[in-house]
Amino acid sequence: GGSVGSMEDPEPACPPPAWAAELVVAAKSLIGTKVYPPSDDTFLMLEALADDAALLRDMRPRLCLELGSGSGTLSAGLCELLHLRSCSSSEVGAGPMMLAVDKNPAAAACTRILLGQRHVTSADVVQGSFTSCLRMKGLVDICVCNPPYVPTEDEEEMEGCGISISWAGGARGREVIDRILPQVVDVLAPHGLFYMVAIAENLP
Repeated sequence: GGSVGSMEDPEPACPPPAWAAELVVAAKSLIGTKVYPPSDDTFLMLEALADDAALLRDMRPRLCLELGSGSGTLSAGLCELLHLRSCSSSEVGAGPMMLAVDKNPAAAACTRILLGQRHVTSADVVQGSFTSCLRMKGLVDICVCNPPYVPTEDEEEMEGCGISISWAGGARGREVIDRILPQVVDVLAPHGLFYMVAIAENLP
């Protein structure tokens, strides 16, 4: 298994999407050493969300949720994509409520600061483990998650609240994913959408 240093050190192989470049710079300035930095998997998810931006806006979502928010880049990026619609209607200033959850207190704090810096006013950040701290069965319109998907044999890397919980995924990288999926099914609205990063080793 990789050390924390090996997970942090490599620079992303690809640049972030151009529309999110400033956001990524802002996030990186906040993370310190205890929060997973925006990387290639973050950028891939941002691109997927941007590709579906018209669909997501047409949904007129009321509640969006990020599980394992890390730096808050995905939450902030999703909000920026959803707020690109016209505000000329009676819903001036109205937008989706963004809720971000992370077990790592440093990550929760980073997400809160980033969302504030990006002027996302309809947002809340909760320190907790996935949806166990939430009571919102069937209410989430859009859920995003960049889970710990790296296969690892060291159970200690999956425990606690430090940075290793952001990437250590256990056997086949599926242990955390397999805990998340039933919880997501429970909170998603009937026509809700769920976006998750995975790799081939996870056997998705």
